Amino acid sequence: MKSESKKYLPVVLDISNKKIMIIGGGRIALQKLLALLPFTDNITILSKEICEKIRQTCYTQIIKEYHPGDLQHYSIVYACTNNREVNAQIKTHASKLGILVNVVDDPSLCDFISPAVFKKDYLTIAVSSNGVNVKKAIEWRNKIKHLIENDTDEKN
Repeated sequence: MKSESKKYLPVVLDISNKKIMIIGGGRIALQKLLALLPFTDNITILSKEICEKIRQTCYTQIIKEYHPGDLQHYSIVYACTNNREVNAQIKTHASKLGILVNVVDDPSLCDFISPAVFKKDYLTIAVSSNGVNVKKAIEWRNKIKHLIENDTDEKN
């Protein structure tokens, strides 16, 4: 029996040549987009409706309803729709294609989870609660960020 505490391996992936798709066009999709921006610009947003803040980005936007064929040629997919059934279908389709998928708000369907991240220059800090307590991970990320930003040794 696998312990939940051993479910996720923290890794740092080279995504420089990986195509990433975010399926969904609302607030959660925007949060994922903003979290990815410091690491890549190879991002496609797919949704039949896209919020204004996402529309204002220069990233590829496909305005249509999701179809399984949309996943072709992508390495990482974020299922960010407000429909749990569609998100589960995306997981199934992505898994058949060997694509890593993150289903927001449902760690049981995730191949990976997104930690709370702070990036400054060459340093990247990621704090994860294995999807159990996201607020606590963000709290600790912010504490670490504060320490780094106020580190007098680094400034001198």
